[in-house]
This record gives sequence, structure tokens and C-alpha cells, in this order.
Amino acid sequence: MKKTLLLIAALLLLGSTTFAGGGFDFGIGPKVGYQTARLSYKAADIKSGFSNHFTAGIFARVNLGRFYLQPELLYFKTSNVFDVSVTGTGSANLFNLPTGANVNMTLTQMNLQLPVLVGFNIIDNTIITLRVQAGPTANFVLNSKTLYNETYSINGQEATMNPQQQEAVSNQRFDTKSIAWGLQAGVGIDLLRRITLDINYNFGLSKIFNNLSATTIDDYFDFGNVNVDNTRQGQFLVTVGFKFF
Repeated sequence: MKKTLLLIAALLLLGSTTFAGGGFDFGIGPKVGYQTARLSYKAADIKSGFSNHFTAGIFARVNLGRFYLQPELLYFKTSNVFDVSVTGTGSANLFNLPTGANVNMTLTQMNLQLPVLVGFNIIDNTIITLRVQAGPTANFVLNSKTLYNETYSINGQEATMNPQQQEAVSNQRFDTKSIAWGLQAGVGIDLLRRITLDINYNFGLSKIFNNLSATTIDDYFDFGNVNVDNTRQGQFLVTVGFKFF
């Protein structure tokens, strides 16, 4: 998988370089940012976004008059929170938790996303460029980890997992798709043709899971109340970049 992703990135950059060699305006550079479910201008919210949902990567841009092509390669972490109940089958031996106990679990995923955006420069001068853009995204899940809240509830009463129970549940893994498709659309601003600010919304077209009941831990937890449509990962992406040339 990693070799495939590196090959895709190399082909994109090679294609962009080919455009540049043909006399087109070409640029490349790094970018950093964060993912968020809600946009905010407050400094505390922005700081929290960078701290908890940091995103980093590279982008290339080929300008064709007022139109441009912008492939990117972004690395970031996402998470999904599930409230599930313990079944009376495999869990009795593995987790030693009472049947019917309600457990809160968080699935964290490391992702590599490949957006390919097509844009148009609404305003274009040496001081400021205002852009609109949209395009498909391919999101590759590199690895995932399951985290559990140490407390659980049974018949309305809270209890705490002992160390053995915590170790047992932490070793479990979800079966996720290796790739999820999406669509990005948004706006961007360039300052002095070098500093870039992009605000895009990612519309998740694919669910990370087809059916949670088909995962390897289905014998231990009941996913009947979980809506897999919530794993489409629709969210805003705010990034700042620097175009070297």
C-alpha cells in the first residue's frame, strides 16, 4: 500500500513537472492545517484544531490561464466514537465484562488523502488571488487503533475496567476499508503568489465500514445502534501553504 501511494505521488509530481516544462505556470510547496466539523474564527478553536486534528502534506499547482490543477497529498488523523453494548458470547471469556454493559469506544485512524482539485481564479493579480476549486479525493486508511473509555455502565450504574480488562479490549482492531472516496469543494486565497490559504469541505462519498457487524470484534459487542453513515467523514479542511515557485 505504501509503495502504491508513493508511486501515485511521484506520478502526480512528474506530471506537474511536465506541464511546467511545457511553459505552464507551475508551483509546489508544503502545507499544514487542521480538520474540523465546524468553522470558527476564535483563536482557542483554531489552536484546538491544530492540536487535535493536525494535517500536513504537499501540494502542486499548474496554472492554465485562470484555470488551475492542484493535486495534494495530505497526512492526518481522524476518529469515530461508538457507543456499544457487550454481548453474552465471546466477551464473557475475553473481556470479563457483564453482558449488556454499555461501552464507549473510539476508533482512531491515520490517513493519507489524495485530492485532485480543479480551480478558477476569480481575482488574479500580484498581490492577491481569490480562487474557487473542487475535485475528487481518495482517502487511504494506513492503520487504525481502538481506544476504550475505562468506565462503562450496567443497568444505569457506572463501573471501571480493571487493568486486565483494559489490556484485553485495547488489543482489539476494527476491519476498515483500505480506501474511501470523497469530493472536496471550497475557496482559496493567495498572497503575493506565495502564501496560500485554503478552506475546503470534504463530502464523504464512501463509508469507512460497510457493516460494523462484520468486524472481527462483532462477537464481543453489539453494533445495532451504530449508524455507519456517520463514518463518511464529512468535515472542513483548513490549510496554510507556501508555494516555492
